[in-house]
Amino acid sequence: MFKSKRIRNPNEKLNKWAYLFIAPFILAFLFFSLYPMISSIAYSFANENETVYENFTTFSNYKIIFEDVNFWHSFINTFIIFAMNFIPQIIAAMFFAVLFTNKRIRMKGKGFFKFVYFLPNVLTAATVVIIFRLMFMRGAAIYDENMQIIGYEGGPFYHVLRFLGMDMFTNPLYHTWTVRIVIAFILFWMWFGNSMIVFITGINGISDEVFEAADVDGASPWRVFFQITLPILKPIMLYSLITSIIGGLQMFDIPYLIRGQNLDPSVPVFAGTSSTDTITIYIYEKMKIAPHDYGIAGAASVILFIFSLSLSVAMYFVLFKEKNYEKKIWRRIKKYEQV
Repeated sequence: MFKSKRIRNPNEKLNKWAYLFIAPFILAFLFFSLYPMISSIAYSFANENETVYENFTTFSNYKIIFEDVNFWHSFINTFIIFAMNFIPQIIAAMFFAVLFTNKRIRMKGKGFFKFVYFLPNVLTAATVVIIFRLMFMRGAAIYDENMQIIGYEGGPFYHVLRFLGMDMFTNPLYHTWTVRIVIAFILFWMWFGNSMIVFITGINGISDEVFEAADVDGASPWRVFFQITLPILKPIMLYSLITSIIGGLQMFDIPYLIRGQNLDPSVPVFAGTSSTDTITIYIYEKMKIAPHDYGIAGAASVILFIFSLSLSVAMYFVLFKEKNYEKKIWRRIKKYEQV
């Protein structure tokens, strides 16, 4: 008798190649993401400074952090800068996305404006910080041989403020809230173009027939936006909001670079060093500065992760609460039917 040959799936070889192509990402994720995450959690329960901390218990690192005033200052500062950047960024991105996709508005050069708004996202953080540090550079008097003031040097904003009659020592650019506004504006300027492109892509994916039907029914632009555009864009908005939350709470490069380091490490370009501190800077300094407390840094990382996760989950339920509400109503209807 003849043995039947096994019929091979024609896509079997293709599946093997697919695993080969995704292998680099899996390996990179395991070594550069998963392993550091597990290590951070392990460090958060470990005593890395046995000579400093006595009577150490499992949750001592978390207790130390919750009692640390510097951590809470960094936490509040991070949330303030994040809110000042996040809310205007989403509003501006949605506004320009609707403006550029509205067919009623005939506007020339839309592609140019999209490019200009997205361009800051391509620049590196160091480049942007150098530009803004030069713009806000503190002023100083220039003296001649007879020690007479012959002029002033400084950034453009310093000269504008001096022209308005503000003295160097009362310059608002050295105030805490001014520094926060500057950092929030830089983050807004760099990232709102990226959010705008994401929203434009989502709006362009909506069928034109939907908008045409709304025009036939005589719906106003505001009603079309709130009852058609926004509900359909909820999944894309969820993606944009969550990525913005994660990136905003983990901000490090802009606040760290913009405070700068002069001859005196405690004297930054703007206000006091504490005005630019964020949670990630707090974590970095705990690891960098002696006694290199990796346990405290790991515990702070876990707290930041839990807070980011909580905000992301809350954002999900806020955007999709209507579906949950409909499920509750449907359960009540079934309950009454059974009675």
